[in-house]
Amino acid sequence: MNSHKNMRYQIPKELILFNKFPLVFWVVLIYIGTLILQNIQKVILVPSLIFGLVIAIQAFLYVIFYKFAVYKRWLYLIIQCFILFFSAFILPKGSPVILIGLLPVLIAQSIIILNNYLKVIVFFMLSYSLYCIAIVVNYGASELPIFISIFFLILIIVIFYSVIYNRQVSARLRMEFYLQQLELAYKKVEELTLVNERQRMARDLHDTLAQGLAGLIMQLEAINVHLQNGNLTRSNEIIVNSMQQARETLTDARIAIDNLRAESLENIDFYSSIANELTKFEELTGLSVERDIDRMDYLSNLTKEFGIYIIRESLTNIAKHSEANEIRVDIKSLNGELFMSIMDNGIGFDSKKIGKQTGKYGLIGLQERVRLVEGKIKIDSTPGKGTKILIIVPF
Repeated sequence: MNSHKNMRYQIPKELILFNKFPLVFWVVLIYIGTLILQNIQKVILVPSLIFGLVIAIQAFLYVIFYKFAVYKRWLYLIIQCFILFFSAFILPKGSPVILIGLLPVLIAQSIIILNNYLKVIVFFMLSYSLYCIAIVVNYGASELPIFISIFFLILIIVIFYSVIYNRQVSARLRMEFYLQQLELAYKKVEELTLVNERQRMARDLHDTLAQGLAGLIMQLEAINVHLQNGNLTRSNEIIVNSMQQARETLTDARIAIDNLRAESLENIDFYSSIANELTKFEELTGLSVERDIDRMDYLSNLTKEFGIYIIRESLTNIAKHSEANEIRVDIKSLNGELFMSIMDNGIGFDSKKIGKQTGKYGLIGLQERVRLVEGKIKIDSTPGKGTKILIIVPF
């Protein structure tokens, strides 16, 4: 309940309203009750007018309560306490109404604005002492026990209501705070979603257009070599293959665009798709690929698509950069995990430079795809000693 030494306790606006309009209405009722009790036998005009003026000041203080509550709390409480006991002596016969009606409310209000057990106890003892003095002066000591009992009964009711209300307000404020935090978190998720979507689009473009165009470029280079050597027959064969690959690249690009729009994956025959990729590579490069591939029809569509792109990217890198003549691809299922291994005996590279060379994003795309399916990837390559890529993905 004690506030930090270097921070001022800020009273929620909901609690300010609790001490504002409802209490002003309650003050008016107390004013009427006091006048009735005082003037029921004999009307005293001047004290009643003075009493009305004093009560108006008190009601005004409730209206501007917030200006005092933050920086001048004790001043506010002392002024209100003085007004109460001054009013009790202006209309002595009506004093029980104003004291019993408003003093418990002021004590309950002190719990809110002081926010400190010790300070509240001090204010309570001061108020209670003045209350006892006023009753003794106006009604005599013999009536004190009765008025004390009534006072404590009203005080318990008011404090009980105050505590319940404060808890409800605090709960609502916490809920509003949590809603604000959720809104901030939602905005953050939106930002991350946009970033992930850009990365996914970059991967899809790389896996379709970039890979397809890279294959076409290699075929065109092969055509150029055969034309220089006068081998028209082989050039025509490669041209036919290039036209077919261009159509397939266009189809893949359209599928990628459809996937971006429709967020759905078609069922993929994983084994046949991998076999087709290896066959196209062998026809393009003239190299044979040793393979050991398990049939795994129970893979998710996302994992299937991921595996096909991994093989395609790896073969493209081998054809473009490795200068290998021995290639092996193993795809196995073991202990609930998918193992993919792509090896070649090419020139290799420094694996520490992955991600540090501008324009070379193929291996970065592999790493991102592995991360998306919660898998692991290890790229082991040394200049002059070939390359091995090992990927493990849980089913």
